[in-house]
Amino acid sequence: MNYGVQLRAGTLRITTRREDLPLATLLDFASRQNPRRGYLFVSKVLGKHIPCRPSVMRDVYRRLAEPLIGLPSPIVVVGMAETATGLGAGLAHSLSCATHGSDVLYLHTTRHHLDSPIWLSFDENHSHAPDHLVYAPQGEKAQLFEQARSLILVDDEISTGRTLSLLTAGLTKHLPRLAQLRWSSIVNWLDLDKRQDLTRRIAWDLDFVSLLEGEFEFQADPAFRPQLPARLAAIQPSRYARDDTGRLGLIMPYEADSPPADFMPESPLVIVGTGEFSFFPFRLAEDLEQQGHDVLFQSTTRSPILEGEAIRRKLMFTDEHHEGIINYLYNLPQDRQVLVAYEHPAMARQHELPTLVDARVWALPWRTPPQPAFHT
Repeated sequence: MNYGVQLRAGTLRITTRREDLPLATLLDFASRQNPRRGYLFVSKVLGKHIPCRPSVMRDVYRRLAEPLIGLPSPIVVVGMAETATGLGAGLAHSLSCATHGSDVLYLHTTRHHLDSPIWLSFDENHSHAPDHLVYAPQGEKAQLFEQARSLILVDDEISTGRTLSLLTAGLTKHLPRLAQLRWSSIVNWLDLDKRQDLTRRIAWDLDFVSLLEGEFEFQADPAFRPQLPARLAAIQPSRYARDDTGRLGLIMPYEADSPPADFMPESPLVIVGTGEFSFFPFRLAEDLEQQGHDVLFQSTTRSPILEGEAIRRKLMFTDEHHEGIINYLYNLPQDRQVLVAYEHPAMARQHELPTLVDARVWALPWRTPPQPAFHT
């Protein structure tokens, strides 16, 4: 199928080879506020820039997990910050549930500094936030990682493969028993020649899993000259980035705790994850939906996108980690109760977003096993 998309930034011409779900179901389009790359594929099923039903997100996780059933275990799944932290965790969770085992370890790259050894760091050269950090798992998670026979890298889309190639090179050095490598994404834009070239360069047999395959060309409008937003002066590195939600590994399947009996959110509801903290609030949203609540899920992001096209509403605020970075919330519904989720209670008390959108907040307690805590 051939498609043409006119954006403020220029023109996208898309050819799809395979659509397990229609392109119009998976994607919308927008213009980035970024001179390095003017276009943005805006996922409709990721629960990031566009609010999404948890059941729709779970269907995507299961579809991506199904071709991976039968891979030799233990299995390590790695999601890319920040956009695919929830996607990677959801795939790992669905894969673990489907195989009825607990030999799936989930890990995600991060932009935040922890008091823990860094295995590798690398950049995403088109990104507004280029630094990725990968930390060494600890304890039983380290043992599971070292024994892994399959590695699955997860991103929402694959355009050039550069970032995942860097991650592959860094991680495979720590996996002496590795036998299988997969790259998984909602959308894969690599043509066959690029796939073969990547396989040669990384020196691994590489297979791909996605819901849509194709290629695209972008013709930039020379009059489109956006400027990145100015970075605020950082106060300090985050004191609140958790090490128990995926940055140091998370053994799947993680089962969400039921909300307290006295927590009865009004429907309709939208639950908003913050930055890299996506999977835990998604599980809350999924649990509430299964109980019959009318609930949507989405997350805040660092990605600067221009209002218009797929972006119908844009909110700006400082980041919840107080690192001096402007964050955004796009397309927030205005006819739903809002619940904003944080990975640390201090964020819930200090962040401006709940006041901005008249929201309740939900946070994980600090330095304890994940148990939901609710605040008004």
